[in-house]
Amino acid sequence: MRSLFLRIFLSFWAAMLLVLSATAAVAWYRFNQVQSVSIDIKALGNEASARLLVGGLPALQDWIDEAEHRYRDRRIFIVDQSGDDLRKRKLPATYRNYIERLRDAGFLGKELMPSRRDDPLLLTPLFTDRDGTVYTIMVSPPIWSNLLFAPDVRIVLIVSALLLSGFVCWSLARYLSKPVERLQSSARSLAAGNMEARVGQEFSRRRDELGVLARDFDTMADHVRNLIASKENLLRAMSHELRSPLARLRVATDLARRPNADVSRQLDRIELEAERLDTLIGQILQLSHLRAVPTLPREPLDLTSLMNEIIEDAQMEAGAAEKSVDWSSPGEAMIVEGDHGLLRSAIENVLRNAVRFTKPSSAVKVRADRAGPQVSIVIDDRGPGVPETDLQRIFEPFYRVAESRDRDSGGTGLGLAITARIVSLYGGNVRARNTPDGLRVEIALPAR
Repeated sequence: MRSLFLRIFLSFWAAMLLVLSATAAVAWYRFNQVQSVSIDIKALGNEASARLLVGGLPALQDWIDEAEHRYRDRRIFIVDQSGDDLRKRKLPATYRNYIERLRDAGFLGKELMPSRRDDPLLLTPLFTDRDGTVYTIMVSPPIWSNLLFAPDVRIVLIVSALLLSGFVCWSLARYLSKPVERLQSSARSLAAGNMEARVGQEFSRRRDELGVLARDFDTMADHVRNLIASKENLLRAMSHELRSPLARLRVATDLARRPNADVSRQLDRIELEAERLDTLIGQILQLSHLRAVPTLPREPLDLTSLMNEIIEDAQMEAGAAEKSVDWSSPGEAMIVEGDHGLLRSAIENVLRNAVRFTKPSSAVKVRADRAGPQVSIVIDDRGPGVPETDLQRIFEPFYRVAESRDRDSGGTGLGLAITARIVSLYGGNVRARNTPDGLRVEIALPAR
């Protein structure tokens, strides 16, 4: 059963049905018992009276044997005026009390009045012998019912019912509370700093709501651990990246203080490192913001128009380095949903990298296509490419293929990470692969 709600509902429903069925069965049995006893006892009384009148007490004794043989699960008592059974058998306590009430009311004795023979208050029929001695006949319930309703048996049945219902309720309560206790323990452990705390497969394999909750908790714990590890890695990388320009600033300052130093040159160096620090801090803040927000602003945006703006700026930058950008415009509007500034930043980061690393006197080729539900932007450079093992890692913060690669070119190692995060939040993806001429980066975004 996959639903915890159904399990609880059906368990209590079944318990109620059992209680109602048992109550109805007992009521039906007692009703039929009363009915069967009242009908049978009247007919038996007539038979006993006829046998007594014909053959006397010996014939009545034989009739008792015959009647008990017919009704094997019953005991038949013939009680005389003294309140004793003809066979001197001990009467049940309820029967003795009834006989005492009959004697006190004057029903048992000699010469029964005809009006009393059919008295509606009588529960047992009365009949007389030839000499006027009054007898009554009493039929016991079935033997098994006597056993069932005996005090000791009732105590055993009540205790058994309590134990059985207690076991069922305990099992259901344990089934519900054990995973909750485990979840509580794991949550406290996770809050205390144990990033490896998990509910475990014992409960996550369950197919009810608690199993889903256990799997969600483990997924959340994995996500929290990855976030914390990512932030720790980012902090370590940030401290390393910030330390390098600060060290170069310190060196430039010391050189400027020396006698006969070229102060102008060192001030230019200080200004350059300050700009790098400002750029690095700005990108760190941007990436931190992008990693913290679950969604970004969206509005209909013409990607073709945006690309024209980006290409115009990139061509000016490439021309200053004796390079060029070859843009193959699709010639039609391609609408996506996103923020103009964020998407511009994401695409510019890739294009500037391509311009930076492409060979002198070569061109960076850019094209945009629409394929089904997606719009793709393909940027090909003519640079040295990236080792195959590093193709996926170049989108990680501060990752460099070579230690001096981005520093020599003025990069911070955050541009592609920012691009990957922005594109991911807009439901797209970015990937890189080597080509015979250099590196190809493809950005895919959902088309509106």
